[in-house]
Amino acid sequence: MALSFAIISFIAFVVYFVCLISLHFLPTGYSPLYNTISDYSVGRFSRLARISTAVNAVGVLLLFGAFIVIGGSPPMAWNGLMWLAILAVARLGMVGFTTDVSGQKVTAKGIVHIVLAIISFIAGVSALGTITRTIGTHSDWSIVYPFLKLLAQVSTPILIALAISIVVPVLRRIFGLVERIFLLTINLWLLVASGFLVVTTIGLLH
Repeated sequence: MALSFAIISFIAFVVYFVCLISLHFLPTGYSPLYNTISDYSVGRFSRLARISTAVNAVGVLLLFGAFIVIGGSPPMAWNGLMWLAILAVARLGMVGFTTDVSGQKVTAKGIVHIVLAIISFIAGVSALGTITRTIGTHSDWSIVYPFLKLLAQVSTPILIALAISIVVPVLRRIFGLVERIFLLTINLWLLVASGFLVVTTIGLLH
């Protein structure tokens, strides 16, 4: 079961990246510098954008499940796993509660989306930090640990920069770019972790 969870999780993150990259080459009318990733969920290619978010949520949830089932490789701190679960639920909620594109009327659905996005950002950084510290104590993960540690360490400063770019008007024009860097950091960590979990689980089975 753990192997199945890990494999499907890894595939889900790959599909997420493929969908996200595709959206940047499609005529969405959005600017990667200014518009957020969530803006893609409103407009011409909204279905693809919402599918990518849903797939991402499934990937996080299955990674959570894989860590629990494996348990001892390594034993994860429960607070780290809970943050991972919160991230999955928040991301799933964002599929149904789409954002309000900048300049348009603010709606209740858009406000809920913002709250869910904030929760997902905090949960992502918290999960990475906590789980990476646990992974660092297990020799099996020594190959990818330095890279995962780097991603976890830079995620907090990038999140702070993201918050600053919201409140400082002159930086608002690059909010979309900063958000993309942040999401890349979080999801690259999830992709590498799920991929390496597949490798180690197959090794354990043999």
